[in-house]
Amino acid sequence: MNLDSLSLALSQISYLVDNLTKKNYRASQQEIQHIVNRHGPEADRHLLRCLFSHVDFSGDGKSSGKDFHQTQFLIQECVLLITKPNFISTLSFALLH
Repeated sequence: MNLDSLSLALSQISYLVDNLTKKNYRASQQEIQHIVNRHGPEADRHLLRCLFSHVDFSGDGKSSGKDFHQTQFLIQECVLLITKPNFISTLSFALLH
């Protein structure tokens, strides 16, 4: 199997988001930012898709807390996203795909 650099980077983002914990939060966040900075908008959209897919939006108020770190990361990313000139297209792409 031959993975190109972008595919490998997107897989790494998925892995890091899947495995966010209190202990590795800061290191994972920094590694993800490095990947996003290196691979650009595609990695940024993938990160948002991963975060949205991990957060429970059911609204029943019975969250087990397993998505706490992903929720915190999503909040931080949305705050940063608002300051970017392409935030509408990035957010739309992440939500629709």
